[in-house]
Amino acid sequence: MAEEVTQEQIDDWKAKYGDCIWRIPLETGEACYVRSPRIKEIEAVQPLLQAGKFITYNTTLFKTCFLGGDDVTGNETKLTAAASKMMETVETVSAGLEKL
Repeated sequence: MAEEVTQEQIDDWKAKYGDCIWRIPLETGEACYVRSPRIKEIEAVQPLLQAGKFITYNTTLFKTCFLGGDDVTGNETKLTAAASKMMETVETVSAGLEKL
């Protein structure tokens, strides 16, 4: 288990990366802190999706966006579980389309 992440640390991350900071708790007691990936980071790993490497895609984004908390990269099961939440961190806004 890693050292507890403080509110001060979270505030520092928000100052650096914006409000898109997320906590990913695992049922095993660990918790990982990540930021939302940027569009350029998503685009950079897009070829992995096209090659059908969904797990590698998620774990690459997770490792890129990991900020602190418990480092689960050494445990394949925990890494896969935490990484599977990465696309949920991408905030979207719906848009409409009106033909004129």
